[in-house]
Amino acid sequence: MPMEFIVETINKEIINPSSPTPLSHKNFQLSFLDQIVPPVNLPFIFWYPNYHSRVDVVAKIEARNQQLKKSLSETLTRFYPFAGRFSRNNDNLIECNNNDQGVVYIETRVDCLLKDILEQPGGADDESMRKLLPLQMRFSEEGQILLAQVNVFKCGGMAIGLSLSHKVADLFTLVLFIKTWAAMTKGILSHEVIPFPDLESISSSFPPLDLHVPEMDWTGSNEGVSRRIVFDSSKISMLKAEAASKEVPQPTRVEAVTALLWKSAMAAAASSRGGLKKQSALLQWVNLRKRMNPPMPEFSTGNLISCFAAKTSLDWETELQGLVKQLRKGMREFSGDFLPEIQESNINAVSAMHEYVNEVESLSKDDEVDVYNCSSWCRMEVYESADFGWGKPRWVSGLYKLITPPNSFLLMESTDGEGIEAWVYLSEPEMAFFECNRDLLAFASVNPSVKL
Repeated sequence: MPMEFIVETINKEIINPSSPTPLSHKNFQLSFLDQIVPPVNLPFIFWYPNYHSRVDVVAKIEARNQQLKKSLSETLTRFYPFAGRFSRNNDNLIECNNNDQGVVYIETRVDCLLKDILEQPGGADDESMRKLLPLQMRFSEEGQILLAQVNVFKCGGMAIGLSLSHKVADLFTLVLFIKTWAAMTKGILSHEVIPFPDLESISSSFPPLDLHVPEMDWTGSNEGVSRRIVFDSSKISMLKAEAASKEVPQPTRVEAVTALLWKSAMAAAASSRGGLKKQSALLQWVNLRKRMNPPMPEFSTGNLISCFAAKTSLDWETELQGLVKQLRKGMREFSGDFLPEIQESNINAVSAMHEYVNEVESLSKDDEVDVYNCSSWCRMEVYESADFGWGKPRWVSGLYKLITPPNSFLLMESTDGEGIEAWVYLSEPEMAFFECNRDLLAFASVNPSVKL
């Protein structure tokens, strides 16, 4: 049975930047790459157990809340577009100087212990988990960029829920924001530790276009189900060895895990159709910052992501080694063909992006092809970045189902930095076969407890 709990809102306010945004920055222009991102929010939750005595827990929670609000205000001076609002007259513009509308900040109390959820972390139904995120709130202001919700459990544990517009930020930008907010909460002001975000490089390199750009529809249909699949580091080493081949002698852990998830999902799809196999394609999403030539500034904010398609057609390609080869081939072709083209000129970038969007759309509409999506948060130091002064989060989760279609995988490092935790989203009939796949279960566990 899904776990049920009650979340009571006890405070709701707007957090403004600690310093007003200068008039010279009253408008923030989105980039061409932002234009093609759908109008959805990135919803993630950072979980923090209370390891201390419950004595004076109320006072400690209040002190933490005051710290969080003060540091959030200071952080917004650096990420000033997050405190703005989307323009009603221009979808590609954020208005940043209208009294700095600010960020919605919600405080709640949850009528259960944090460990009750972490013992069955994938067991809470989506509707319950949504209560911990600022997704259902409706305010008179429109066009909000960022919302935060701090949930306090009966034990004193906390879960910080964030909802950030994907139109303004990709996952890398979200992690940079979290790192800055956490460092400022701890009183770290050194620019070497928390460099200023580069807000302009992406929009200046890929300026917005005054034309209709086909918008990619990633939004979830809510018709599928999700499962949390965990790969321990020892099992990943074994998996990498099995996935190795002459052509790819040292697959990465992301390649090996992605290939196994893809293989297991294809088998589940075929089983749900009574054994009917189809050609398959996997869209692997990539952070472009270090792949550009020359590389974009390390702390560039906005959307600087794209994807390449790895495809199968022959039987041998559906085996683990064959799938890793296809993933490596897709990345090689992407780096050799697509990236140079979008960097040559705006005209080439527009043409390449249009072609890329059209290819993704045509793949998605092809009834003869099963299409999967995969995004990786590995090597982004998510856990290390989110230490607000009371330790790293014990778990980081997200309602990925809200922003993706079925047939999606999200990969994230485990707390130890060595294992991988994958959130898999499939149709319900396919998930019934997927979570029982013997090849998958030889290397992974389905929804184990999060250890406190």
